Amino acid sequence: MIKMMTLGLVMGLMLAMAGGCYMVNGEAPTNQQKADRLANGVELASGAAAWPSVQSIGFTFVVRDGDVVKVSRNHLWNMKAGTDTVSAGDKVTTIDLKNVDMNDPAQADAFKAWTNDSYWLLMPLKLFDGGVKREYMGRREVQGKEYEVLHLSFDNVGMTPGDQYNLYVDPLTSLVTYWDYMPNPDTTMLATWEQYRHDQGLVLSTYHKMGAKVITIENLSVASE
Repeated sequence: MIKMMTLGLVMGLMLAMAGGCYMVNGEAPTNQQKADRLANGVELASGAAAWPSVQSIGFTFVVRDGDVVKVSRNHLWNMKAGTDTVSAGDKVTTIDLKNVDMNDPAQADAFKAWTNDSYWLLMPLKLFDGGVKREYMGRREVQGKEYEVLHLSFDNVGMTPGDQYNLYVDPLTSLVTYWDYMPNPDTTMLATWEQYRHDQGLVLSTYHKMGAKVITIENLSVASE
């Protein structure tokens, strides 16, 4: 992941040096170039320059439906060791993220939790991960404001490769304000990306409202070199 994010940072810096314009032989940018330019802006605004220095991240992933807590999981993700320790109730599991035994139910459950929960935390820094396909969708209005829209789909990667997303990017801040989560062609769920926190150079959303559910990132702690 660090390798991919570093690549995104380099691409973003190249764009900044060029004034943010892709011009090839005087031709207008392609859709892919527009998508990559928008994605680079999101990564840079979200702290891609600081990511390679991050040693560990601790956080609690919480899902509430009304006043009822449906999910509460603690994570201590050690980037240097390549491990994540997942705690839910009295169940604690530490997994080697590069060598997960999916035949072990405890490891499989922990890996699924890490995959889901860390994506809600770090999606804006994962736009250039391997297998991620980006498409520029133009501008759309949500709640009376126009956003740049970046469509994400996946080339047989991740736990749910069929999922797709539309990211609504604030043109002033380059931060994601909403996304459409589309687990299948007939279902679209709009979620907010709010309450951004600045920690060790990262800029991370800690509050998401999706219908009646609220997803929060609590007890966030980032340790860097």
